[in-house]
Amino acid sequence: MATKALERRVHRATVTSKGQVTLPKALRDRLRLESGSVVEFVEEGETVTLQPARRRRRSFAEAIGTLEPPEGMTAEEYISDMRHEPGDREILQSGPGVKKITYIEDLLK
Repeated sequence: MATKALERRVHRATVTSKGQVTLPKALRDRLRLESGSVVEFVEEGETVTLQPARRRRRSFAEAIGTLEPPEGMTAEEYISDMRHEPGDREILQSGPGVKKITYIEDLLK
């Protein structure tokens, strides 16, 4: 299988006294960069490559720490409530398979 050759495009910009560079609009559009976008500069010898930064995925512990169930609700109830219609939660939790209630604090230990 033949690989398609990458098209080389050269864009110029001037570095300001504060070390800032304005990316040419054509480049911003092609990379879908807008105000507030984060970019990475990757150095390889004398070459510097600019690329859109990839969003870092949060770990489970970081993500679970952002959940704040309403007062009196367990983490399991809150997650179930988000996944199912409110009436379904009671049916799902009343079955014989429900034996343990998980609290957020227990997940972070």
